[in-house]
Order: sequence, then structure tokens, then C-alpha cells
Amino acid sequence: MKIQPIILNLILVFSLVDVSAQSVNEHFKTPPNKYKPMPFWHINDSMTTEGIRRQMEDAYDVGFTGVTLLPLAERNPSRPGTSPKFLSADYFKRFQDVLDVAEELDMEVILYDDNDYPSGMAGGKLGELYPQHTLKRLDIIETEIRGPATFSDSINAVKLMAAVAMNTKTNERIEISDFVKDGVLKWDVPEGNWKVMLFPMVKESRHKIYPLVDYLDSTAVGQMINLTYGKFAEKFSSYFGNTIKKTFFDDVGFWKYPRAWTGLFNKKFEELNGYNPKPFYPALWYDIGPETESVRNAFFNTRAELLAEGYPKLVAQWNEKHGLKSTGHPPGNYDPTPIDMNGDIFKFYRYTQIPLVDVILKYQFGQNGHKLISSAADFYDRPIVSTEIYGAFRERDQHFDSLMLYRPMFEMFTRGVNFVIPHGMWYNPEDVYIVPLVSPYNKEIAPALPAYSEFVGRSCFLLQGGRRVSEIGVMYPFEELAGYYNFGKPEDIRQGFYISPETDYQEISRLLSNEIRRDFTFVHPEFLLDEKYSVEDRKIKLNNTENFQEYKVMFLTGCNTISWKTLQKLSDFYESGGTIISTTKLPYKSSEMNEDQKVIELVQQIFGINSLNPDSTRIQVNSNAKDGFAVHIPKPNKENIQKILDERMGAFVRFSPEPVLQSDWGKFNYIHKIKDGKHIYMFTNSSDEVIDTEVILKGKHRLENWNPHNGKIKEMISHTFTNENGEVFTRCRLYLDPVRSVFYVSAKTD
Repeated sequence: MKIQPIILNLILVFSLVDVSAQSVNEHFKTPPNKYKPMPFWHINDSMTTEGIRRQMEDAYDVGFTGVTLLPLAERNPSRPGTSPKFLSADYFKRFQDVLDVAEELDMEVILYDDNDYPSGMAGGKLGELYPQHTLKRLDIIETEIRGPATFSDSINAVKLMAAVAMNTKTNERIEISDFVKDGVLKWDVPEGNWKVMLFPMVKESRHKIYPLVDYLDSTAVGQMINLTYGKFAEKFSSYFGNTIKKTFFDDVGFWKYPRAWTGLFNKKFEELNGYNPKPFYPALWYDIGPETESVRNAFFNTRAELLAEGYPKLVAQWNEKHGLKSTGHPPGNYDPTPIDMNGDIFKFYRYTQIPLVDVILKYQFGQNGHKLISSAADFYDRPIVSTEIYGAFRERDQHFDSLMLYRPMFEMFTRGVNFVIPHGMWYNPEDVYIVPLVSPYNKEIAPALPAYSEFVGRSCFLLQGGRRVSEIGVMYPFEELAGYYNFGKPEDIRQGFYISPETDYQEISRLLSNEIRRDFTFVHPEFLLDEKYSVEDRKIKLNNTENFQEYKVMFLTGCNTISWKTLQKLSDFYESGGTIISTTKLPYKSSEMNEDQKVIELVQQIFGINSLNPDSTRIQVNSNAKDGFAVHIPKPNKENIQKILDERMGAFVRFSPEPVLQSDWGKFNYIHKIKDGKHIYMFTNSSDEVIDTEVILKGKHRLENWNPHNGKIKEMISHTFTNENGEVFTRCRLYLDPVRSVFYVSAKTD
């Protein structure tokens, strides 16, 4: 008898539902391989078929269900590179060995896209075959001259981007690049004292190992993709989507190259901003007057767009075409400013299927910026956020023991991560030059790796997908960061850290996450204008299909410069009854040209304050008839922020008493998600102290205790329901030993 297709489909649907309902608990107890760690495997020696098999089997035995094969370039005789040479015929034979073993063991191989890092070298082939497509930078050549006189200089550059003469007394600027003829700029200088500035774009001569691709040029990136990704597709496409499911790119951005530039920059600038950039090039080094901040925003937003539409976009599109997913990161994705590191961290991840947080250098380094990446993923509604973790954790400063496997992992899970790439394994474990060694050959941590791998698998199984519950938005001050940055910054300031004294968004991140313990999402000011964000019911709503969020409070973090259009939308939120908390400094400059007055007027309208002459000694409050509430806190701290949050909004998660850690070594954090109709709360204690408190959860819940360390699930015995101002809350004890975590899982009952 032939079953009708519709009946067959119904049978399949009900069967899948039953299996799904029954398998969730089993998947938690024994997590599928795809949720477990897949570390970097640095190949710092000569690969052999036997060595590959032995090491992959040993890795699988400790719970690593995939490897991210990372070929290395030779740096010096004491630091050998990968043999056989990357992209050679013999290299591909050994890569085939890796795939063969992976298939046998049901392991995954993440395709790392280059020879060492950063990505974009094609193992040296890019520089050899396409030298015209390598990295460029913008320079400045300055000459002071008194007119009337004749200025003459030869132009030695790939391209002269602009030439500007500026009167040192009046700041009058004259763009003079049209006076170039036959490679020589000759200009009759008017009367007065003038500074002639040439802005040549030259080939970058400093490279780590091999010449890098021009990340800002899509044609150049296309050639690089053909040399690397294309070669793997030719030979191994049959493994795509099964053994190979992801690719990895590394440190794509401006680290060590803060003045990276490209030949089509001026064309892109005019396309985006509607005016010729040439007369404004001096703003990249100097204050040119009232237009400075808006012009810098135009320049650095253009560069951010070029980078976003270059390497990460083309790699993501290649992955999509081949049934794969791209992950990876730019440098400094956690740093206070993206301007000289990655352009704009939100835009950088516009196309990447799995945004990645780079957790490196030492425990807790960059922690206050880590949520930038998961916030970008929230905006794009991406269900998976990965992390490259432990790289260069310096043992001389912090001993890397089995507990250190968990401490930063806890903190990343509660900041939105749900897929883990440890850094890492080494083919020759006796010659590790980027510590720590996270592998079965590290005798100190090897016994802990199986339990760690299961813990990661269980946690990622629960945390991937669903939506994160966040009722607080924190404005990411891109316009302030771009308006303040310039290439003439002091040489002793580390890249990624040149910010105005008013910039405090990462301090607000620290206070909310680690002291006040209220979850939040960073909101990009330009993205706030997107139709994805709507102002409704005294909230700003992020209208995603799955990971939708509703913000009852928006933080306007310290800044001098903001888009007046963004401020207008915040004004609409306030006028509708929303709450805005401003910290440290209110803006008075617009990122749009000649619109400063609109910013000043909107600040006055929202906060009742003249931002040109604010009172910096006291908290100032403004309100309206619809219960809109705006407060400016000149000196934000835990107490004054928490007081306002408690008065203006309830919380989905509270603690009584609020745990107070005696040391900054470790944190007590949480994350709250809703997935498949269940509320999932993860509580983590990365400190050496005991957490013993009562947790108060909004709503009436039937709670279960899911232990990610051993896979045990048990029903909570002691929990009570209370009514506060007409709302029901579930109260229960939360006890966490040092360096321990737990999930409370609930099907909401009321």
C-alpha cells in the first residue's frame, strides 16, 4: 500500500518531535561531537602519515572532535615552519591524510586559510604572483614655505591621493593635486606662510613574513582567494559540508598597519559621503576646525566599509557558495577603538557566518570589549558565536593549569560565545613558541581535558541558537571614536587604545557585567537607524526572526560626537516614555557636516542640559508626561547606575544578597536565553571564592538543575514563588563552588 505524501510527512514530523523531546536530555548528558572543542593544531615540524594519525587519535581520546589545521611559516632556524610546504603537492597529500583520519573518527577539520597569520599572504604566493595587489599605506610629506614662491616636488608613489596647501595663519586650504604633470607637482605659492602637504599612497614594505594582500581591494582579495580557497576546492570539495564544514581566517585588519589605504579610496569616499575628500586629507593628521570630527567620521567610515566589503565579505560568499561557514577575526576585536585595528567591528562581521571573539594574551585581557562581537551577532541574528581562546596566555604571569581551562571559558559563555577553538595543539609539543600547550601532551592538564571537552560540548549544546534576554542597550560610540582618532597620535600609545578621555563605554560594560550584573547589548549608532530597530511601547525593539530583543533602557555612553540622526531616534524613544542614561559627557558635535546645532538642541530637548556648558558636579534628571526619563551621570559608578536601573525597570535575574567578590581574580556572571520554549540560565563562578546566594527569576518556573560538568540533571527541590507589584518571581538558592558553573533550565508555567 502506498502512503500518501502528506500522511508520510505528518508521520515524519511527529516522529521528529518525539525524538527531539526525548533526545535533549541525552544530548546534554552525551553532547554530539559538533558542540565540542576543535583546537588549532600548529604544524611546527614535518608531517608524516603516522604522526598525523597518532596525534589525531590522541586528540580524539581527550574529547577534541575536530582540529583547525594551522600551517606555519619558518621564522628562524629555531622556529621551523610546516613541512611539506604549504600549498605544495606533498602538503596536499598530508592534508588528505588528515581528512582520512577525520572521516574514520567522525572528526571535523576546520580549514585555516593561510600559512601562519595574518591571513592574506597565500603562503607567499600573493606577493610573488600579484605584487600590485599587496598592502598599501598612506603617508604624509610636509613642507613649510613662504610665498610668493614656487613649490616643486617629484611624486614617488603608487598614487598621490591628495595634495593640500594650508595657510598656517588662516587655515585656508587649497587642493593642488591637479598641478601634477609628468610626476612633478609644481605650484605658485600665494603670499603668506603655507604648509604644503602631500598624501602619497605607497606600497607597504614592512611585512611579518610574506607580503599581505590589500584587504581593502576586492580585486586583490579575489586573487588571494583563488590562490588558497580555490586550491582546496579543486582537491577536496567532496569533503565540503561533511568533514570540512567551516573555514577560518586570522587577524584580517590593520594591526601594525594603522595607515592601510587603497587606490580606490577617494572614489568610495565620494560615493558614500557625496563630496570630494581631497581638500580634507589634513584632518587625518590635524585639527582643521569645526569640520574635523565629521570629516574624520567620513574617512574612517569609508575605510571600515572598504574592509567589510573586502576580505570578510568575499570569503563569506565563497563559503556560502561551497556549502561552508566562515569564522575568524580581525585584530583588536575587543580593543577600545576599532579605527586603527579593524575599521568597525560591527561592520566587519556583516557577512561572516560565525563571528569570532579572539581571547588572547592573558586571562581577562580585553574582557570589557568581548561582548562587542556577540552584540554584532545579535544584530545579524547569527545563532553561533565562536572563540579562539587561550592563545599567548603568558605562563610567567599566570600559571595555566586545569582551572584556567574553565575561568575564561565561563566568562566567554556568559558573554555570548557558544563554539570553542582552543589555542592550541602543536605538532611538535617540545617546541611550543606560543604558550600554552592545550593538548594531550601537556602532562599537567591532559587528565582534565576529557571532562573539559564534555563541559564545553554540553554548554554549547544549550547555548547555541535561541534568543538572549537583554533589556538594556549600550550605545557603541563609533562616531566619537572616529572623530577623535588621527594618524598623528603619540607613538607610545598602543594601537586600539587611542581614545578620548570621555570614552567610557567599556567601563560601563564592566560595571553592568561584573558588578551590577545586568545583561546588555551593544548597539551601533548607525545600525539603530535601520528598520530592524523600532520604537514601540516605551521600548526600542530589535526585530529579528529568532534573536529578537527589547530594550527598556538605553545608555548613551560618554562622547563629544554623535550622529544627530541617531540622537533623534533616541529622542523619539524618550518622548515615547523610554529611559536614557547618559554617562560622563554629553555630545555637542555631529558626525554629519555642519549639523552641530542639531545635536546641541536634541541634547537640550532630551536631558534639559546645554551640552556646551553642563554641570559636571551632579546627576541631572529630565522627564516628560509619558514617563520618559533621561538622566545624565557625570561620574558613573556601580551605586548610582544600579539605583537608577532599580527605579526604572525590573530585572529578569536578580541576586539576594548581591555577591561581592574580594578579588578581581575571576567573576560571577550569568546569561539568560530562551530556546525551544525553555528559559535557560547559565551561572558561572570563575573566582576562587564560594558563591552562596538566592537567585530571583522573573516569572513562575519549574526549574531543573543541569550540571555541565558531569551531565547530571535533577529537579530543583527548594524554590518558592513570590508576588512583587503584580508580577510573579521564582526564588531559589544558588550555590557555586570556586571555578564552577550550572544551568537552571525551566519550562515557564505562568
